[in-house]
Amino acid sequence: MTELTRFDVNISSKECVVYGKGGKERTVYFGDVTAMYLKEYFDKRKDGCEALFSNRFGKPFQPDGVRVMLNKLAKVAGVKHVHPHKFRRTLATNLAKHGMVVQEIAAILGHDKIDTTMEYVMLDQDDTRNSYRKYA
Repeated sequence: MTELTRFDVNISSKECVVYGKGGKERTVYFGDVTAMYLKEYFDKRKDGCEALFSNRFGKPFQPDGVRVMLNKLAKVAGVKHVHPHKFRRTLATNLAKHGMVVQEIAAILGHDKIDTTMEYVMLDQDDTRNSYRKYA
């Protein structure tokens, strides 16, 4: 996230390309609300920094700065152990709970193997029971 530039984000198509482990490319999609806030953010920025997110000095956010900010937000929200994989797990779980097929979730996460994706998805017995009753 700290390596993205403003030019990597396409607000009209509501997507951007990011590179994960090993330089693996994947497309990240976002919704109307995120597009609205990104446009507003870009319109307000006066610095010449190309980074997607800059600090108050007009310099690109560094990973440590992002980590500090997330930990502060997590503390206020009462969330423990905030780390990038928690966001990935939450995304995968929410997509699965809303009915997205696991192959599509794997594509979004950049996984080659479905087994890896299944390690991210946290379903409980109620989810399984409800799905069974819906599809059986």
